[in-house]
Amino acid sequence: MARIEKLSVELEAVELINIIRGLFDYSFRQLSDTLGIPESVLCRYANGDILPSAETASNIVRKLEAELELPRLMPMLIKNKGDYIDLSNVIFNPYVLKLYERRVSKLFGQSDITSVVTVATDGIPLAVVAASALRARLTIAKQYKDAGFEEFYESSYIVDSPPRRTSIYLPKDLLGRKDKVLIVDDIMRSGRTIDALLNIIRQAGASIGGFSILVARRNGVLDFIKEKINAPIDVLHLQ
Repeated sequence: MARIEKLSVELEAVELINIIRGLFDYSFRQLSDTLGIPESVLCRYANGDILPSAETASNIVRKLEAELELPRLMPMLIKNKGDYIDLSNVIFNPYVLKLYERRVSKLFGQSDITSVVTVATDGIPLAVVAASALRARLTIAKQYKDAGFEEFYESSYIVDSPPRRTSIYLPKDLLGRKDKVLIVDDIMRSGRTIDALLNIIRQAGASIGGFSILVARRNGVLDFIKEKINAPIDVLHLQ
């Protein structure tokens, strides 16, 4: 293993130690029971005083990745309030966002994504993290025309509450034929928002590199998109 690879694994292990402690409020004693590493050593790892060896780091990463798989965690993080799905424990939790960044990088890091596209506003934290993970441009479609731009792609869709047609706009300067797009969405209910984004991407002549969706309803819409678009779709939770 090359020196840079060893260092990368060692730093990854330290990051996962701090993520699992922050996410679950684990003590070093609890973590010691999981990893079989003395509390005092784990404390020094977490504080950055020392780094684990490459072999120890690989074992830490393997064990903690199994504990921190996002699809496994999602049912614990989501709150259902009638028809409303509360994702605040996901999109406002820095530890969860770090895990999301790792997942996006792993699944789409070799896809040559140049632009991460979402619709304002709830998907923005996820899109920011995804763009950072992929070193791609962050592109946000909004329900108004941003000042400073002259030409826009436009698409519209129906929202249910209250029932109305709404339009979204994306500056033409931010998306073009050479772009490969990752679409990010927090909740896919009817698929109308995704369809509106796909319309804008078609107008721009860009290609679809994939979809990253936190929660999708079990209503057949996801299957429709899979049939319609030949691109990887990552859904963290079906509901």
